[in-house]
Amino acid sequence: MVAVVVVAVVGISAFALLQTSPPNCTSSWNCAAGYPVQIAGTSGVGGGQCLASSTYISCVGGVDSNGSPHSEVYSGSPSAGGNISSWTLGSNPYPQDISGESCVVSSGYLYCTGGFHDAGADDTSSSYYAQLAGGGVGTWFYTRQFPVPVDSLSCVTSTSLIYCIAGNNETDGTNGTVQPSDTAWYSTLSPSGIGSWNQTTSYPAGDFLPSCAAVPGRVFCVGGVDPNGNPLGNAFYAALTSSGIGQWIPTNGYPLPSTGQACVTVRAFIYCVGGATTGGQTRAYTDAVYFAPISSTGIGQWTEGPSYPEPLQTSCAVLSGAIYCVGGFDESPAGVRSAVNYASLGSLGE
Repeated sequence: MVAVVVVAVVGISAFALLQTSPPNCTSSWNCAAGYPVQIAGTSGVGGGQCLASSTYISCVGGVDSNGSPHSEVYSGSPSAGGNISSWTLGSNPYPQDISGESCVVSSGYLYCTGGFHDAGADDTSSSYYAQLAGGGVGTWFYTRQFPVPVDSLSCVTSTSLIYCIAGNNETDGTNGTVQPSDTAWYSTLSPSGIGSWNQTTSYPAGDFLPSCAAVPGRVFCVGGVDPNGNPLGNAFYAALTSSGIGQWIPTNGYPLPSTGQACVTVRAFIYCVGGATTGGQTRAYTDAVYFAPISSTGIGQWTEGPSYPEPLQTSCAVLSGAIYCVGGFDESPAGVRSAVNYASLGSLGE
């Protein structure tokens, strides 16, 4: 196990960066402290990954308004009332600038793989992991790389295994040329890192870039794009075992054709926030929020919840009965937002 030590440009020690809450609040979606990534006076981040530990949320990487990926890792701890009043910059940045990676939390460790590492959107196959402790993310260690350079894959975890579905595979290696893929891979997770990757049941043909979330023993995926980049409303589920992913079974489709929704599972429900409703370089986004019951027979009836404060493609995590969504791509001139919003699951209509 080789430790990867990177000194952040902004300093060696963690510090708390207080932010004024942006005015993007509604009666259901409260405002927390804005995310601190800033370039040339413009705040905002998109494409990073946010995940919850037992008492705090940590976010890794993402691009700024110039489209450049970052390595910073910030963590925030909600108060008793649910608000995150500040974000703390960790002393252990990700080992490389990154965006579009996919991360999972398992048994107190954070595992991340893939993503693109420069403004040219060149993909990486590198994987890293770190322990979650002390209110933040510990030292990163290099571990088994993904089989191909990839970004925008959707990884989930179940019983100390990681399953990664679809994504954009690098086809050139020098200029960010990618090809949507429906392949799926799985591996073991341990305090020593990620084990050997094994290929498993591919996602249904012609459906790329779905948003997936899991409960123990089962994965649920929604949306995605067709071979021409048009958003889809399909939904599938499959069993997760130590031998990989089982057969993909169609289930109740997502109400709005879209891709890049931020989906999370809580108990017996799946919640999805936002997403892109058009493909191509100029994207339109939605503020729609939907939730549905999930079971061994698939996804039940979708119900529309209170709309998010603005249309976007974001990253969300669930902690202590609330869902927190951090930054994201939007339709503003900057293309990214810094606002952080949270809502109790009860207020969304569970």
